[in-house]
Amino acid sequence: MDKEIVQVILEKEPTVKNPILIEGFPGIGLVGNIASQYIVNELKMTYLGAMSSKYFPPLAVLLGGVVNMPVRIYEDASKGLIILTADIPVHPLASFEIGKEIVSFAQSLGAREMICLAGITVMGDEHRVFGAVSQQDLLDKIKDKAEIFELGTITGITGSIMNECRIKKMPAVCLLGETASADPDPRAAIATIETLNKIYDLGISTVKLSEQTEQIEVQMAQLAQQMKATSAEEQQAQMPKEFPMYG
Repeated sequence: MDKEIVQVILEKEPTVKNPILIEGFPGIGLVGNIASQYIVNELKMTYLGAMSSKYFPPLAVLLGGVVNMPVRIYEDASKGLIILTADIPVHPLASFEIGKEIVSFAQSLGAREMICLAGITVMGDEHRVFGAVSQQDLLDKIKDKAEIFELGTITGITGSIMNECRIKKMPAVCLLGETASADPDPRAAIATIETLNKIYDLGISTVKLSEQTEQIEVQMAQLAQQMKATSAEEQQAQMPKEFPMYG
């Protein structure tokens, strides 16, 4: 891993051997962010540490009044899971490099598979979940549980991660929750988690998420507004040339 790009700051060493690594970054409908953070809370996962990068927006996240890094790492040893959950988007100009480093991190853990959680905008309200894979033989694993994303694009950091998994021959599955707009969509996150359960038999209850949908929509909308404001301030600031994403 290139420490000039990403630093992994661990407070505890992972105990899971050959884990499945799930990533959830904000994107369309904040599906990846909502789903990954809910799984962390629902499973009461153990905090391992965080990722830091000069390419991440300069902010701290408050959880219960305590400052946390915006990209965090958790594990559930009983289920063989490690989750990388993020409250910040990755700028398109940095997605290639950050995606490479995330896959390098997965390889350093001996991860046997990666799962990317994200959203996809479709003009409908069925809350289907579309699936894509990094290698042909994984299609059989998801074809009866998700709708195969036959033709299209996966954008942002998730697309970069999937590309890097293809290059590095790391098995990877991308689950895209259908949402009708860019607004925070906990219902799409619920559908994505339920599909994850079907494929990997994780048994993660979505009852609490169903009960909290309206509250989460409000909270995530507020966070999205804060991120927009932060991004606007950065674009107005004069930054050094080595930070092209802010220019």
